[in-house]
Amino acid sequence: MDKNIMLIGLGPHSKRIYMNYFKNHNIEPKILVDLESNKETIKKYLIENGYANTILWTLSDKYKDYENLPEKEYKELLNLCKKQNVNYIISSTEPKAHNMYLQFALKNNINILSDKPITVVKNMKSIESINKVKEQFDNLLLLYKDSNCKCNIMCQRQHHRGYVFIKNLLAEIIRKYNIPITYIDIYHCDGNWEMPHDLDKENHPYKYGYGKLYHSGYHFIDLLAELIKLNNLTDDSKRITYGKMYGNTFTPNDEKTVFNANDFQNIFGIKELSEPYSSLEDIDYSKYGEKNYYGNIGFYNCDNKMITTATINLLHYGFSRRGWFESRDYYKKNGRIRHERINIQVGPLLNIQVHSYQSKEIKDRENNINETLTGGLEHFDIDIYRNVDIIGGVPFQRIQLRDLYGDELGKGNFIGYNELSREVFINEFLYGNSNKGDLKEQKLAMEIMYTASKIIYNKDNNLIQIEKFDIPR
Repeated sequence: MDKNIMLIGLGPHSKRIYMNYFKNHNIEPKILVDLESNKETIKKYLIENGYANTILWTLSDKYKDYENLPEKEYKELLNLCKKQNVNYIISSTEPKAHNMYLQFALKNNINILSDKPITVVKNMKSIESINKVKEQFDNLLLLYKDSNCKCNIMCQRQHHRGYVFIKNLLAEIIRKYNIPITYIDIYHCDGNWEMPHDLDKENHPYKYGYGKLYHSGYHFIDLLAELIKLNNLTDDSKRITYGKMYGNTFTPNDEKTVFNANDFQNIFGIKELSEPYSSLEDIDYSKYGEKNYYGNIGFYNCDNKMITTATINLLHYGFSRRGWFESRDYYKKNGRIRHERINIQVGPLLNIQVHSYQSKEIKDRENNINETLTGGLEHFDIDIYRNVDIIGGVPFQRIQLRDLYGDELGKGNFIGYNELSREVFINEFLYGNSNKGDLKEQKLAMEIMYTASKIIYNKDNNLIQIEKFDIPR
């Protein structure tokens, strides 16, 4: 069957991942969807990149935050899809528009791959908006149940060979010895130092009340959920049935105390402060999204016995390579770097650690073996400690990502191992039968997201920052 693709959204991420994939695989999307305000820029892009036959369909900007496509536009787009025999949709819009296009695809039985998070709405500081996200997810599940198409969420670490290796090893030990994962520590910092004058931007916005959790944070909520599911390999007495989360945040209001107007003036040599810095102390950012989210979760069995403790430390505001005041390209050229650390304990039997630390931006890539060392763009070491008297093997083993990927580094249009995982994800969506990232498999991740969102609300409203949640089946 022909793969007739409609791509929705042509921002920096979409160009780097999806258009790059199309170029490498000689694919020309049938339709490209974006906002009316981007029409001329996208027309120029399509012509310059050899996609003259791709049809550009635009949506008025006044509808960009709608939950559903308006009736007239819905019919118009559906007719265009039928005319072009579209059978695959890739959605890479700003997250507020995810629900609109997920519903469109599911109602019309068109396979869809959507970027994370699944959905989000404006004003995520209100309990009504938080509940709306849960309601949208539940509605999407109902639509999916009655459809005969694929619906996948781009959670590329599910196809990352490092994490696949780790989960296979964990599954082997858990199944053989009936000992569950007892401790998980997930730390991720992507060095997004967005200064006060950046907070009103539209790309990864804070002004709508959501931040790290609904930006890159979803990848690690998904990772946590996938690890917790491995405990289902034990007998029923150790199965997790509910969780309790305590959480906290670091907000733009906190940041303006940590790094105040005088600090900006002194460090960057600014002679005269302008807005927002001249009145920074008086600006209230309480309606803005969080910079960092910190959570501690206890997972319990039906007898209220603790089975697994998990911590998630998800940071935008942390070590960055931004050493300039004026903003640059927010996506990959504004000092953003990644630090990722995972620690997993299987009782006294096994400890697995991931260490992945960058020291430079993607634009400084060298595409050689140095990139796999600490500080390189492709640094990803897996350290394994075994209780060899019980489970055998060697006491310590270090596996580097290049051991799992071979000679991919430096080949052709290489843009990173994480991006190779995305390529596998797209291949599976278009040509395979993998259920990784399947919408139905996101129930636990969404329950954790929903719980974390309620904790942010509780903090903002001086309520107890603890929430209990059930483990979906």
